[in-house]
Amino acid sequence: MLNRISKTILLVIIIELCLGGGGRLTTIGPVSLRMVLFCIAIVLTTLLLLSGKSISTRYWKILAAFFLMNLVGVGLGWLNGSAKILIWEDVKPLLYFLILPFFALAIDESSPLNISKIIKVCALLTASLFFLLLILVHSGVFTFLSFYKATEKTVEFFYRGEITFFYKGFLFLGIGSIFFFFSESNKKFLFVTVLVLAIIFSVTRGLLFSLSCTLAAYFIGKKKYYHATSAAIFSLIIVVWGNTSTINFSRWIDANKGDKAYEEASPHLFGDRKYSDEGRFAQIKEVGERVSLTSIFVGHGFGQGIPARPIHMEIAYLEIFHKQGLIGLAFWGSLAWMLFTAYRDSNRSNFANAFFFSSLFVFVESATNQYFNNPIGMSVLLLSLVSLYKLKNHL
Repeated sequence: MLNRISKTILLVIIIELCLGGGGRLTTIGPVSLRMVLFCIAIVLTTLLLLSGKSISTRYWKILAAFFLMNLVGVGLGWLNGSAKILIWEDVKPLLYFLILPFFALAIDESSPLNISKIIKVCALLTASLFFLLLILVHSGVFTFLSFYKATEKTVEFFYRGEITFFYKGFLFLGIGSIFFFFSESNKKFLFVTVLVLAIIFSVTRGLLFSLSCTLAAYFIGKKKYYHATSAAIFSLIIVVWGNTSTINFSRWIDANKGDKAYEEASPHLFGDRKYSDEGRFAQIKEVGERVSLTSIFVGHGFGQGIPARPIHMEIAYLEIFHKQGLIGLAFWGSLAWMLFTAYRDSNRSNFANAFFFSSLFVFVESATNQYFNNPIGMSVLLLSLVSLYKLKNHL
């Protein structure tokens, strides 16, 4: 009975993660559906362990390392005078890591197939809803302003002028693309195209860059160096000319509205990407200015922000280094190594490829946005880790 309930809750959790973005769309007061599901998972984990179920010692070891790392972060934050509310803001998203034992107990040998199906269906549903919203807005069914007013308070959306938008759950457009790429469906390239087009229409350079890097890594592993070079060149183009292309396209659209001369056309219809890039460089500079011999190893502690970002920084690695030092980076590096070794020892099936390269995608994307140290990206890593070990055990 407990096993059946756990598997059902597992599927519900995955669906919510795939569609729910940062989790605030389903918030009632201070409580969200994601929090409720997390609490249910913890209760089920406790009951399953009390009933005699067990998980591998590898999971307990990484949980022990997780507790130790965060205990150091909290302690240093307290010693350095961090406000309790700021310490809690840093600890809160990391607590989702505690769902790992539930995944280890609920995922069995048949789960990778079900997880894969959910991710692909949810990614297509997200893309379809995105395109539908754009059609409804630009056909005049309702205005972009009304959409903005209805969604702005959720803090889940980032708006590209009055033309398009980015939703935090769009991470799964990239992950869905990877799962389709490694599927055996005869329509997989059609589905990949739909998902990549959705990313392009959301004007999100980071997702395209991360997908290109992930593909390059895959092709290098397969010794398909021509394909790897093509993917690497595309990622380089995004970095070097992505901002300029966005500005030029913005000007072209604005100039063709018919109400402005080209010279007056706004270059920032899709947002000021130069400003966004400069913000990240400013964060790097401010972190660098605060580096000390001690902070290199253990950081400054939770709650210790910087002037540009008092709470969370855009670059996940930068925030971890600033607040937890090399110890924090080593923890996430050890998780990455576990994912790699589990993949290396797996059956290298399409499922194994999809889970491993989705994790790689999350790690690359976290170089420009906070993902692997937030529930939405963390969940991908933990699901992939457990699934890869299940595939490893059934060679």
